[in-house]
Formats: sequence, structure tokens, C-alpha cells
Amino acid sequence: MRNLGDTWAIGNGLFETIRVEDGKVFALHRHHCRAKESAEKLGFEIPDEEYVARQSYQVIQNEAFQLGRMRWHFDRNQEFSISYVPFQDPTRPASLMIFDERNSDFEIQNKEYPYKNLALLEIAKSKNFDDGIIVRSDGQVAETSMATLLLKINSKWITPPLSSGILNGVVRALVLEAGLAHVQRIDENELKVAESGLLLTSLRNAQNIGAISGRDLIIDEIKCAQIHKLMQEFKGH
Repeated sequence: MRNLGDTWAIGNGLFETIRVEDGKVFALHRHHCRAKESAEKLGFEIPDEEYVARQSYQVIQNEAFQLGRMRWHFDRNQEFSISYVPFQDPTRPASLMIFDERNSDFEIQNKEYPYKNLALLEIAKSKNFDDGIIVRSDGQVAETSMATLLLKINSKWITPPLSSGILNGVVRALVLEAGLAHVQRIDENELKVAESGLLLTSLRNAQNIGAISGRDLIIDEIKCAQIHKLMQEFKGH
């Protein structure tokens, strides 16, 4: 299969963005399961896991990246393509803003085209932030434009519930299964008292949050390392 390179496919289907480290695809089975479930909700089918895995590793074999970003593109017309490029982990904690817009029906439970969160990411970057936090009209914190939120509030690590409209993140699920965090509603006013925070994504695994709206948070390298260690168990699975 041809590698599309650093590009987004133009279409009306789904995508999955995945970390590839030392030639191994992170949590391949879980990503395929999520894509399959999303496709079923939207009324189309995707190739089976064996085919997707075979094509993914074929692309990897042609590119000698120690660390890479792979993106699967599933089109409603049954077309499947892969983009794969080198990736570097962030070298500093993330600085987050809080988006002004409040959305009563926020929901991003499928990674489908067009991906509306990209516009939010551009807003954050235009204001010199790395990303921003999405808050619903009822004051409930959801996620950032690109990541699941994991916050330490009152000495407890918590992440918003799926009922807040957030994506069912692969890393989020693994962290919860390992007992490293709890699900709990987070209100906007609690962002002011968050002690520490992490961004969870399949690409970066875990990244410390350095500040929210200019207020510094405590960097928790131990928690971050805990999650990175857990994620190593899912390389190639």
C-alpha cells in the first residue's frame, strides 16, 4: 500500500491516528475495534483487522522511523488508505486555553471527516496556546480539541465521563482499566484548582499540562512515566 505521507485524506469517512514505536503499532486491536464500531454507527463497513494490520506493517517496513505517526483513513466508499510520517514527542508541557464557545450538544464520539475540532486547535494556536479545553454550556468540562483530559483535583486523578460527549479514547480506557484514574464530572470552576494535569492521546500517550489559562500546574513526571510504562505493554497489540 502507498504511504500518503503527511496529509489528510479528503473524504466522508473515519480516521484513526496511532503511535508507531520501534516498528510496532500501538494498541492496533483497540483502534480497529473503535473504528469498526464507529463505522457501523455511520452505516458502512471497514476492512477486517487482519487486512488493516498487514497493510500497516507493509507501510512501516518501507519507512525506517524509530517513532512515527500513522493515520488510517476509512472512506464510506470502502476505500482504505494510510499516511505515515516521522513523529517527535513533545519536549515541554502543554499550555492550554479555555475555549470561549459553549456548546450544549457537544459530541465528538466518532473520529469522522470533517473533523470539526481542527478549527478549535487552530484558534488555540493562533493565540499562542498548544490546545484548548472544551466546556459545555452547562459548565461541564469535556476534553481538548485533540486529547483526553486527566486532571488531579483534590489529590485525586479524574477524567470526564463519556456522557460529556468526549471521544472514547484508547489511552483513557487503558488508564482507567489499570486503576490509574477515576471517572468524574469536572466543572469549569474546578479548572482553577486543578493541581496537575495530563493530556492523553494514542500518539503522545501522556503529556504534562504546564498551565491552564496562564495558571501554572505542578508537573507530575511520576504519573506521566506510569502511563508511558503502561502503554509500552500495548506496543504491537
